[in-house]
Amino acid sequence: MKVTRNMLLIITASLGVLIIVYSLVRQFFGIGLSGDMERYVFDGVIIAALGCFMYNRKLAKDEKLAKEAALALQAAEEAEHLADEEPKEELSPEEENLPHWERTSNKGKNDNEE
Repeated sequence: MKVTRNMLLIITASLGVLIIVYSLVRQFFGIGLSGDMERYVFDGVIIAALGCFMYNRKLAKDEKLAKEAALALQAAEEAEHLADEEPKEELSPEEENLPHWERTSNKGKNDNEE
């Protein structure tokens, strides 16, 4: 089963609720763990929450890179499709060195040559 970002959000929220519920039970009912054990449990819960957070950021980064790659691929396909539709004009070697407004193959003939 693949871990999704939504599952990580639920896990992180449940760890927060666990800390709150434990604190309330300890305060109102006096039931709790020893001081050293409580510290280790809270440290473990916080480290687990940080791990979930970091893995969530990794998943978000991977999703963003995949989306950008898909957009780049789509743009490349569109550019290729447009390039296939437009016929390319071949210039003579003399016209390749001329600026575009002086090339005769683009307009047929220059206005100055009439």
